[in-house]
Amino acid sequence: MKKIDELNKRKVPIVRIDKSLNKYDDVVLFPEKVEEANKMLRKIGLPKVTKSK
Repeated sequence: MKKIDELNKRKVPIVRIDKSLNKYDDVVLFPEKVEEANKMLRKIGLPKVTKSK
């Protein structure tokens, strides 16, 4: 196992994203969870944004 210092000095990322996953860009994978989240947002609403000085 590599030490944390060695991992932090690397220029190349450790994790690579598989390009074949791009086929799921426009597909909703969990429609029931999206619908549940939309119901909660309609019921509760988004938090109010306040401007700080």
